[in-house]
Amino acid sequence: MINAMKIKLLLAFLFISSIAGAQTLELKAGQKFSYEGLNKSNLKNPKYRSSNYQYWKTNFEVIAHNNGIYTIKASPELFLTQWSDKILDSTVPFAEQPEEFSAIANKVISNSSYELMVDKNGNITAIHGVAKIKEAILAKLKELRTPEPNQKHQKVADMIVTDERFKMLSAFFKYPGKNLDTTFRTNLTDQTTSHQLKKEATIGNSSRLISSYTLDSATNTISATGAAINSSYTMNRFNLVSTDSKTKLAVLPLMYEAKITLNYKDYYTPINKAIRTIHDLADLFNKEKGSQTIEAEIMKRLSALDKGFAKDDYQYLGAKLGVLTYVGDGYEEILAKVPYEFLPDENDVENKMADDLERGDLSNVKKAVELCFTKFKGEDYYPMNMENASTSIHDQFGGLVYRMKDRDSLKMALNIIEQIEELKVPIATALFKGMKTYVQARLATDQNELTKIADIHFNSVFDKAGRYRILIYDELMKKNVPDSILLAYIDYTIDLSKKKIEMINSGSIENISPFTFQYSISPNKIVYKKNLADAYYRKSKFNKDTEAAYLQMAADYLPTQQDIVDNQFGLTAEYKFTPFIAYTDLYLASGGSSGLNDDAKLQKYVDMVIMEPERYPILKEKYFKTYPDGDFKAFFSAALKAKLPLVPQFSLSERSGMVVANKDQQNKFVFVDFWGTWCGSCVAEIDKIDAIHLKNPNPEKLIVTTIACFDKKKNVDDFMEKTKYTYQVLMSDGKVENDFKIRGYPTKLLLLPNGVYLTISYYSDYNDILNKYLKWEI
Repeated sequence: MINAMKIKLLLAFLFISSIAGAQTLELKAGQKFSYEGLNKSNLKNPKYRSSNYQYWKTNFEVIAHNNGIYTIKASPELFLTQWSDKILDSTVPFAEQPEEFSAIANKVISNSSYELMVDKNGNITAIHGVAKIKEAILAKLKELRTPEPNQKHQKVADMIVTDERFKMLSAFFKYPGKNLDTTFRTNLTDQTTSHQLKKEATIGNSSRLISSYTLDSATNTISATGAAINSSYTMNRFNLVSTDSKTKLAVLPLMYEAKITLNYKDYYTPINKAIRTIHDLADLFNKEKGSQTIEAEIMKRLSALDKGFAKDDYQYLGAKLGVLTYVGDGYEEILAKVPYEFLPDENDVENKMADDLERGDLSNVKKAVELCFTKFKGEDYYPMNMENASTSIHDQFGGLVYRMKDRDSLKMALNIIEQIEELKVPIATALFKGMKTYVQARLATDQNELTKIADIHFNSVFDKAGRYRILIYDELMKKNVPDSILLAYIDYTIDLSKKKIEMINSGSIENISPFTFQYSISPNKIVYKKNLADAYYRKSKFNKDTEAAYLQMAADYLPTQQDIVDNQFGLTAEYKFTPFIAYTDLYLASGGSSGLNDDAKLQKYVDMVIMEPERYPILKEKYFKTYPDGDFKAFFSAALKAKLPLVPQFSLSERSGMVVANKDQQNKFVFVDFWGTWCGSCVAEIDKIDAIHLKNPNPEKLIVTTIACFDKKKNVDDFMEKTKYTYQVLMSDGKVENDFKIRGYPTKLLLLPNGVYLTISYYSDYNDILNKYLKWEI
């Protein structure tokens, strides 16, 4: 409703201002003239941004003038359109056009013509020939086999290739009325919109054609509190550039402006053409990923590109990383060779920094961080890949700091963090505050200094506060800080971890997009639970009377098998800093179980067995001590069903065409690998799956299978033929991976005979762990 009001008001303004300004065309049959047009628009609100930029030139010829109506032939000559990081240039041959509907359509239109019926006041009363142009566009798209990624070409053509669209491209004839230059404001109860409008047109020829026209319109809407709601800007311009056919394109003012804006000259330099080709190769890989021939094809085309550049052309080598991250084995070699400032993507910067840190080289951390938070910052509050940057910094740089043994190394790390603070980037400073405080605690020797460190608080979204507070607590304890300070410190840490969990439960965080929250932030709830368990464990040591109570809390927050399913990689990283401790064991050993009945105690042991299957005989022994005549198999099966996720129903086709359903696998253990031929990490260890398939440790109890996800049957068949592997491959139906909550590839699951499943950690000794689970009686 609000937008409709704005439009009505603007239209009323334009209508009132144009009443007295009507002009009459005075054209002659055979007369030729040309117009160039430029359209630019931007729309921005907290959830959505869009922009448009297009230049076009159209030639016109007056065919006839009968009964006050001019018949005018319109022949579009040129389109230049901003399209993501590309320029759609209709002067480029079809073979070099991007595989985009708009690119092909503009090229076809620039080779076409249509007729306008225009009255003496410049109104377009009819248009002929658009249907024929639409047919030509669709035919060319079909001939070129242009992809249809989101919508069918016919549907797009029906929406875009219309009479109204062509009228807009030809709207040069009707005089728009008086010139305007005004600002005004509309107020509603909860928001205010400011409007700026400038309109100017000139006529300076005997034909009464408009010589030039400009319309600039801007709106800015804010809430009652001053928060931005949305803003928009639209600019339309056109010029009469010739009244004959002799004017050269180079002198056209709007074309000149468009080429400057689009950086047209640089767009066609060899390096930029090569960069676009590399991007297209990366897109090709993702489109055809899993094909057993695509890698060779891409490497062949890369090799041809190489011939045009020097071996130390860092800009070109950096661009190559965009496709080498998917294919070939040259990524690491080139990454090591290319200086940071030539790396084209934040992920490359993070990878190079990780490689440097793995070698113990801290010299480029500041440079890498500066690039991530400036060059690759983007327009949002946080950099686009903030979670990846945070993980790289805390797990790689933080890991190196954690392993440092001498003071000189720690001082060097502190100096680097202080250099990063000097960048004056608040989110980067906050990101490092926990790590900085930990380093200061490691270096501190004076009790007063340690007391001040204990009073430092940090808590930003990406700072790993829970991890560093546990490490700092251990350092304070090691250096004999008074118990009163330690207790206050661990209590604050417990409260902080609880608030982190509450933050996730709230469903949103300020300045974090819903997508980032769901896929990057929300999984960290499991890590925060681990931080809380670690904090409760440390508090349990203060008082013998409350030891069991806090150990029980530590055991309750200990990550479960479902937590491993939800965030295996996050937990694995955290255990490198604060290793796994069997808090349930400690709780039971502390005498805290004295208040538990026998069944509750056994359930605690089941929790431990799920995490550590080798504990199974201990559980069985304790069960029969409690219930000598009991049915242990029934007890254990029921306990697992209560604690583990149910196996969802599925029915999938095997490569041979045979349909396999989970009902066919009842009463069996099923070791299943979710993978894809496109996944390098999957392929790198798939030989382990084939080895287990060939040497099944217990064929009567265990089935070994795999599910190929986001893959094509031909790619899987080609891969199996090439590698000579023989394990079973089921083709995903696009649903099964979601039903099993698969977050990354490869993922290994063990389906149990009683209809539940658990996750097998990546890079485990699969044979060893399977043998442990196969001893379970279910």
